[in-house]
Amino acid sequence: MKALALAAVAIASLPAITLSAAPLLAQASQPGQAQPTGADTGKLDMSAVPSLNEEKIRRAQQALQAKGFDPGPIDGVIGPRTEDAIRNFQDRYGIKTSAKLDNQTLYALGAADLAGPPGGETDQTAR
Repeated sequence: MKALALAAVAIASLPAITLSAAPLLAQASQPGQAQPTGADTGKLDMSAVPSLNEEKIRRAQQALQAKGFDPGPIDGVIGPRTEDAIRNFQDRYGIKTSAKLDNQTLYALGAADLAGPPGGETDQTAR
């Protein structure tokens, strides 16, 4: 009997929950407003490796470090320790392990603003 009463309360509250979320959804989908998600995810190849300069690589290294993966020195260079950190991060989060900072890895790191079109294979070679 209690389960039936709880189900009735839950069903009765659904319209209120839906209505309270409606303004947030409308605001989030308004055209012309910048979304903090980096490149357009609908058109973005998640396996693509974007071109990253030293500053962007530093930011990715900091994100790896913040998530508990040691990239070595935060120097903007993808060396062996940074590659190991990327590979370990990808493995832990179920991302195809490539040791490259592809778009899926950047999103998982919380650095979606670094994601972009392909073009970074040569920029991300170990030094």
